[in-house]
Amino acid sequence: MIDFFKDAYCYLVSRIVMSIKDVDKQVVANCLDILNNGKEDKRVIVDGAGRSLQSVLLLTNELESTYGIRVNQVSNANLRPLRKGDIFIVNSRSGSGKSLENALFAKKKGLDVIFITGNEKLKEEFENIILIKGNSNYEKKYAPLGTEFEQASAVFCSCMGYAYTEQDMLDSYNLFYDIAIEGMHSNLENLRKQEKTLEHFIKLINEYLEHDNHNWVYFKGVGINEIIARVIAIRYGHLHKENSKDINVIYDGHWRGRKKDDLVILMSGSGETDQILKYAQQAGDVGMKLFTITSFKDSHLARMNKWYRNYAGNLIIEGRPYMVSQYNKAIRHVEENFFPQFELNTYITLDALLASIAKLNDITEDDMKLTHRDKELE
Repeated sequence: MIDFFKDAYCYLVSRIVMSIKDVDKQVVANCLDILNNGKEDKRVIVDGAGRSLQSVLLLTNELESTYGIRVNQVSNANLRPLRKGDIFIVNSRSGSGKSLENALFAKKKGLDVIFITGNEKLKEEFENIILIKGNSNYEKKYAPLGTEFEQASAVFCSCMGYAYTEQDMLDSYNLFYDIAIEGMHSNLENLRKQEKTLEHFIKLINEYLEHDNHNWVYFKGVGINEIIARVIAIRYGHLHKENSKDINVIYDGHWRGRKKDDLVILMSGSGETDQILKYAQQAGDVGMKLFTITSFKDSHLARMNKWYRNYAGNLIIEGRPYMVSQYNKAIRHVEENFFPQFELNTYITLDALLASIAKLNDITEDDMKLTHRDKELE
């Protein structure tokens, strides 16, 4: 099963490269200019659904936390009406439905629309189309229920967020993209040394897949890790096989309802974020099982095994350069803002593990489709 995991990991990275390589660099440059020119007084509104929305939040998180640009999701648009000259960013593979309607309305109102999509036909309607051709002819066994567009757009949005205020924005975008892909490959070499931990994680999730296990699995993080936790929870929530396998997953809210023998998976690059350590303490108070993911084996989060009674293991994922949390002190005092390599690596790693778990339990894409929410609710 570990060999399958490695194959799935390599496949997902290769598909990200394939999906992004043909993106029109001139359009990327135009979008970077739009963001850069709007950083003083433009409002930004973002739109998308499910995992696609979380991917574009990797861009807006950078706009907000580092550069102070206020960003609203469409669901909160009543807080700030659309204004001519503002920026509207959409991430939607299909480029249809409500997201398309909202983008057309924003265009009519005079906003600069940036549309990240896999729908080539939208080039006829919008000037700035970032075309990412993911989720076409994909290997279902490595990416059940699709994930490639969302992963590719997550990488793209991360690179955009860290490039748009640099002097040579397009060159910086290309640099961050190369760093992201190289970091994913390096992380796999690191994971090869942790086969027992990977096997244990698969075994742990399998326990919660049993049809008669009614306990819950929580994915939790802070900041960008919270975004990744949401994406992964959505993915794992689809693990299902009628009458034999099912998993109860929570990523947002309901933390007060935690109980003994529930599982919480905590993600923190530094392993030092106070709020994450507080979540661990709260989980321990009620007897939950705890699995941690961090970049540092000497961090407080990774060393939970010294006192946590139901500690279930720690996985080291590369990507965070320093064992420093940006959330333990005022943001203005943080001297360096980290590129989200840890978060992107975590995304790929947990998705490859999901493919392995589905394979082991004979959960097919058709099985997972039964858990996908109705389009009418998007």
